[in-house]
Amino acid sequence: MRTPFRSKQFFLYYILLGAVLFAGCSSDDTEENIDNVFWSEAKLNDFPLSEVAYLDIDIVHPEITNGVETRFGKIEITIPHSQTSLMLSLKQFNLDNNKYQISPLPGESQDFSLDPVTYTISSTTSQTKAVHYDVTVVYGGEPFFTNAKITGFKFEKSKNPALAATIEAVKIAEYENYTENAIYVIVPEGTNFSQLTPTITYDAALIRYTIDNDFILYPANGLAVDFTYPKHFYLQAENSLGSKSRVYNVIVDVANPIRFDSPIVTEEVATGDGVAIEDFFAIATWTNQGNHPITGMVPGEYKDKTYPIPNYPGNANVITASLTNPTGGTMGVLPGEKGEINVRVKRSQIAGVYTTTAVFAPTFSFDTRRISYWPPDDRIEDVFALQTLTIQTTLAD
Repeated sequence: MRTPFRSKQFFLYYILLGAVLFAGCSSDDTEENIDNVFWSEAKLNDFPLSEVAYLDIDIVHPEITNGVETRFGKIEITIPHSQTSLMLSLKQFNLDNNKYQISPLPGESQDFSLDPVTYTISSTTSQTKAVHYDVTVVYGGEPFFTNAKITGFKFEKSKNPALAATIEAVKIAEYENYTENAIYVIVPEGTNFSQLTPTITYDAALIRYTIDNDFILYPANGLAVDFTYPKHFYLQAENSLGSKSRVYNVIVDVANPIRFDSPIVTEEVATGDGVAIEDFFAIATWTNQGNHPITGMVPGEYKDKTYPIPNYPGNANVITASLTNPTGGTMGVLPGEKGEINVRVKRSQIAGVYTTTAVFAPTFSFDTRRISYWPPDDRIEDVFALQTLTIQTTLAD
């Protein structure tokens, strides 16, 4: 049986119409699928940095509503304090580079020190499809210290009930050309040097201490320390990398290490030609009331001189004095021991009463751990008060 020609035409028409309709539906479905894949895959699930490994990362993805980005994503990256520069870059982009691109590019340094840096992920085939992440970098973990130094040292009254008030270090000396530095603390006379608890502040990752040979971690609550000579108390400050350290020796003493019992009045001296000398050896004693040996010394000046007549010629030192060690040794007078005072009187031609005040200026030598009268210099510190001794003598015909 033969199919009529018109029937064949209708049959072909419906086939073509179906094909067109099917093609149209397929195109729409494909475009919609592409959109869905972009919104679901264009995500940053990590943000490694080129310059430093992060400690933590928090990622909130962008919000998409009906194929439109309604809120940017957010990434907060926590890095250690050791990374001091916030000029950072994305290390790698982990999406398919044939489909997705990111800006700024991996390896391009950005300044994260002020505001978040916005990163944009877009389609390589359509610039209208894009999502964004605001990336912020913050510090976390243990603080990082590049320095290794002691910044403060004191004996707080709350930790040292025997003290009348808190005592601050008078000097923290940085001896840059030496392996040891020094902390000088001046306490009141009569302080028990063997039971003092310091409070220490520092610009360092940690501090260690030793009273023997090995440095151990200084306890957070502090500890009572015996500073009595000849014991040594050392502190060592270290930076976060352990690559730098600075050692300090703590020196504790009193402002007036020399005690004179009373003014000295010599025996009567005969007048003379102004050249002859009358010596009074060991006429009196002095006491080391400090915490370190004191060597013999002479005054740095004489003041408040009085003479039997006005305008005494030449304003000369008729009376001079010196402090000596009774044993003559080089170590000096030890804490609690006594030294001797020698006085010399020039036999002036003018009779009468003469007085003078000898002014001693003790200094501390870090190298020898002794008190003497060296002028302040490299590791010789002027941390003591001036010590004065008044002497009187009478010249008679």
